Amino acid sequence: MPELPAGLDWCSDLELRRLWPANCGALLLHLLRLSPEDRYARFGVTLNDAALGYWIERQDWRCHRWWGVWDDADACLHGALQLSPVGEPGDWELALSIAEPLRRRGLGTALLAQAVHDTPDATRLFCHQGHTALAAMARRLGWATRKDRALALELLPGTAAGS
Repeated sequence: MPELPAGLDWCSDLELRRLWPANCGALLLHLLRLSPEDRYARFGVTLNDAALGYWIERQDWRCHRWWGVWDDADACLHGALQLSPVGEPGDWELALSIAEPLRRRGLGTALLAQAVHDTPDATRLFCHQGHTALAAMARRLGWATRKDRALALELLPGTAAGS
């Protein structure tokens, strides 16, 4: 786990770690537990259960990078962050979902910090759903945010907030 900024210490029994193809079942179960509103926030459309299963089957694990928040006591995935390469080298689309009961506990911020730490070639992260929670997480990590088109949020790692 990378060093988080002051005030964002990781104090949890939950474990953050990379996800691999062997974790497809746990990832699908996590996504199936999302409400229709959360599915829309994650995908930009409200996928039904069958569509989620199809989407998981079609993931290209060679290109996409995944991290998750696990509870080893119940072997349950409670959050997932995906980076997908887009556009120019160093540009990644970012998608994040955290189980409703565990939100506002720093899990998303910790996942985001871990993903950026593990992806040194990432220079820009985009969230096409304009995820307001991700903008707040980015500011907590000291990044500048810019909304340059409707429903697009660009995160610039290594940039002082507000610059």
